[in-house]
Amino acid sequence: MDRRIVVERAIPTDPSVRSSESLFLTETTGQAGEATRELLGVETIARPDHLAELIDSGEVIVRRRLMSVDGVPVRISNSYFPASAPEAQILGSERFMEGGLQKLFESHGRRFGHARETLTARPPTAEEADLLKLREGVAVVHIVRASFDADATMVHTLESICAADKHVFVVNQLPGDQAF
Repeated sequence: MDRRIVVERAIPTDPSVRSSESLFLTETTGQAGEATRELLGVETIARPDHLAELIDSGEVIVRRRLMSVDGVPVRISNSYFPASAPEAQILGSERFMEGGLQKLFESHGRRFGHARETLTARPPTAEEADLLKLREGVAVVHIVRASFDADATMVHTLESICAADKHVFVVNQLPGDQAF
């Protein structure tokens, strides 16, 4: 059965959604279907080559998750954190973060500085196609969001691999922009 599920994701993400306990569960509230997430694993690894320009640390903690709607996989999310971060012990645990990352970072004295987000459409890797149960020829949208604290230290890099046939990206004008 090939059931089309469309998940909306705002670009940029509203700060209240981004700072919630779960970006995915919060952003899908009120959308079609029941959203769920599965923690695929947590481990400390060498920084991935494709993220080298964003992540200064040679070793990172990666938290891998699979997001689904009504049991249909729609997104893979990988969160990367410097292994030396003050939050490392909590980030390295095999459970979801109670209260969300925003509260965790703030409890360690971090203040948000800025973020950079890129979206790239591409063919999936074999592992991505398998996890997302993609039909042949379906692309993914690869989103990388690097978040930095007020001292310009990379705090969190979120890599989302979205099934292109199951997402709609809503791009909003920046607040204060007056141009047509």
